Amino acid sequence: MAKANHINVGDAGDLLGLKKSRVKDLLRDNKIEGSKHLQGGHWVWKIDKSSIERYLTSSQGVLTEIGEAALNAQVLAVVKSRKRKPPTILELSDTFDRSPKAINRAIHNLISGGHNLEVLEQGELIISKHVEAGTHQKLIVHPRSDWYSGWHKVGGISDNHAGSKWERLDVLNSIFDRYEDEGITDVFHGGNMLEGESHFNKFDIKVYGLTNQVEHFINTWPVKKGITTHFVTGDDHEGWYQQREGIRIGEFIQMAAEKAGRFDLKFLGHVEADIDLVAPNGDPAGTRHMRVTHGGGGSAYAISYTTQTMINSFQGGEKPDILLVGHYHKMDQNFWREVHNVQLGCVTDQSIFMRKKRLQAHVGGCIIAWNQAEDGAINRFRVEFNTFYDRGYYTKKGMWTSEG
Repeated sequence: MAKANHINVGDAGDLLGLKKSRVKDLLRDNKIEGSKHLQGGHWVWKIDKSSIERYLTSSQGVLTEIGEAALNAQVLAVVKSRKRKPPTILELSDTFDRSPKAINRAIHNLISGGHNLEVLEQGELIISKHVEAGTHQKLIVHPRSDWYSGWHKVGGISDNHAGSKWERLDVLNSIFDRYEDEGITDVFHGGNMLEGESHFNKFDIKVYGLTNQVEHFINTWPVKKGITTHFVTGDDHEGWYQQREGIRIGEFIQMAAEKAGRFDLKFLGHVEADIDLVAPNGDPAGTRHMRVTHGGGGSAYAISYTTQTMINSFQGGEKPDILLVGHYHKMDQNFWREVHNVQLGCVTDQSIFMRKKRLQAHVGGCIIAWNQAEDGAINRFRVEFNTFYDRGYYTKKGMWTSEG
């Protein structure tokens, strides 16, 4: 019988992330001894597991020499370079002389890191540019005692375009000061937290590169005790990175924030997310829905028209009770087809691109409040728009610096 501290060549290969043939070379080159053991009526070659573990931690070890991080990067580089003829897992195994299990582990690491990799039916590995729109998770807003006789308030904000020359950090910080004063704990963001990079906005950018823009966003987004920002991502601006780099940008931002010690930035979903508003009486049938969405296309001449037609397009039974909309850089509230509809404005001045398109920027943020009846109905609703002028207005008065 083989001792428990011995493993066969195949298991050693899995532990090292190498093929069997490479393991045998490794044993010979590093003078790691093995021995024959009778197993199931057959003689098999076994290796002392402690010898393998010592090798893994040594300065000459495979994990030190190549490293999981390096293998991850190598796999990603090959996949990016072979878009017309995607590599299979077995091809990658041959290319790097690593076991299929090690390649699968690298793929798992890349996906966990936000890369939008997909393994097709025949084993080909591709970078998918498609991310399912809609809710990736639901935030359940539970009933509170003050809902019975008062208002429940949240913050609404959108389109700060971090990394743009036109971003308004002064406005952003002022809005969060007001949220703090109002006792708000949840802020909902309608997307375009990053400026992104494209051929037509290159002269509007002051911070270049995906990682740099994400870092800039994390470092400049206000930190207020007890306040959490829940955000959706747009398919433009930060969405350009997602389409070009094949990365799930919302998850990437949240992971980067948590690595930086920030746990107040929570990704809800790509393009839109539904939030359940639980009825005070606890009846599931009374649950109402608030949808946070990042719109598309340009603004209409009539400010409310675009979002009203958006509501008109919803299928029966798919309408939310509250709709918070980003993208259009407008502030507006209306009640259309029994939907409380709010455009969240923006936290950026009018860019050159917007001037060329004759698009006005409504700078500021919102405080949204509602009362929910016992059976769940939204029976009272109001919006407070916190509005600001262009940067020059405050600079002339000596009220704020350009950074707030």
